[in-house]
Amino acid sequence: MKSHLLAILVVVCAHVVKAQTGTNSIMTHKYTADPNAIVANGRVYVYCSSDELNTPDTGPNTGKYDLREYTLMSTDDMANWTDHGQIFKVPRDASWAGQAYAPAAIERNGKFYLYFPNGASSIGVAVSDKPEGPFVDALKKPLIDRNTPNANVPWVFDPAVFIDDNGQAYLYFGGGSSATQPLGQNLRAIKLNPDMISVNGPAISLTTPYSFEGPFMYKRNSKYYFSYPQSGGPNYGGADIIYLMADNPLLTGSQNKGVVLQNPRLNGVGINNNNSHISIIDYKDKTYMFYHDRRASNMQAYYRSVSVDELFFNTDGSMKPVVVTTGVNQIKYLNPYVRIESETIYKQKGIETDFTNDGGGLMLTDISDGDWTSIAGVDFGTGTKKMNFRVASGSAGGTIEVRLGAPTGTLLGSCSISNSGSWTTWKTVTCDLTLTTGIKDIYLVYKGIEEPFRLNWFRFNRQK
Repeated sequence: MKSHLLAILVVVCAHVVKAQTGTNSIMTHKYTADPNAIVANGRVYVYCSSDELNTPDTGPNTGKYDLREYTLMSTDDMANWTDHGQIFKVPRDASWAGQAYAPAAIERNGKFYLYFPNGASSIGVAVSDKPEGPFVDALKKPLIDRNTPNANVPWVFDPAVFIDDNGQAYLYFGGGSSATQPLGQNLRAIKLNPDMISVNGPAISLTTPYSFEGPFMYKRNSKYYFSYPQSGGPNYGGADIIYLMADNPLLTGSQNKGVVLQNPRLNGVGINNNNSHISIIDYKDKTYMFYHDRRASNMQAYYRSVSVDELFFNTDGSMKPVVVTTGVNQIKYLNPYVRIESETIYKQKGIETDFTNDGGGLMLTDISDGDWTSIAGVDFGTGTKKMNFRVASGSAGGTIEVRLGAPTGTLLGSCSISNSGSWTTWKTVTCDLTLTTGIKDIYLVYKGIEEPFRLNWFRFNRQK
């Protein structure tokens, strides 16, 4: 974040760091939005649009969304999140597209399908063998645009993909308003063929009271839950998420059940007449709602961060309104005796991530003196007294302090990092620690002149 927006975002960045203990943002070193979560290979993957390129909001009705890439993050414990970087960009990965608005993703028959809108004009689809890509533009043109029968809604964007229990797949999309397509009549569903890259028949109009944009479909116990941010209507609070409950995927006979997520406020202040976006998953016997909000940027409209909270249900199957918290519970402990990517983070201050030069995945970069990262709920068992760091440095180097429970917590060890010969020459260093046992939160505090080193991964060594 520092390298390409430092001059105009110093204040904003400070808010991201300051706010992370008061919000439940799952990534605090990048601005992310429009989360679409899936479960694959035992992990939760969240595909997000990126607010990193946006023009700052300088006053009422100003600012601009500039969305050209998707960030992916994943977890298996709901506390420590791994940044997979920008896994899809336009026009790099789809030459016909100039924008990459809110994404949707799904797995089918071992393939991963990523639906991407080109602004508000059309929707394409890319395919990969892995959730983190690389994704290949399947059609080299839109899958859906305003020439698709009955798809001429004001905004052809915000896809949401859903596969019903009988195998029929649907893509929901739409938003905006016009004289002929007013709010409440601006969302569509279209059937997808089993190949997931072609449609079956025209788009189908949906009746969705007060709909603005951002549809999402979720199914539980034979009931269909169709949600979206409202515009107007009873108790309108500014793009709060409402939902319909139905017995079928096309919402025939649906009931409007009201607000399930109030657009999160900060100190009682919310964003009115702006947007919201959610997705819902079941994972490890819990149900989670992912959404974006603006608390981490001190409520700036064009800098959003993805958050998550648990979703609960009433005995009649209806959704209980989501309670916005400061974070969900960690559901499993982290194993310290395997390679831990440096970009796997619970909380952080000041760091950036980027891809390494040698195909080694992501690294921490642009590190400054006093920056830090942390991992939560680490299960050391009977203990460790050593750990390894994979580092590179083209400067005088620096130090990594290993601390317990906080950036200023008990010092477990201090690892000296020297010049490795260049910023692209990697070496592994081993450092001694005070014997550490049981379940702990670990903070890595980085010391040295501006960017003393880069960090690719680390691993603790089990005490023998």
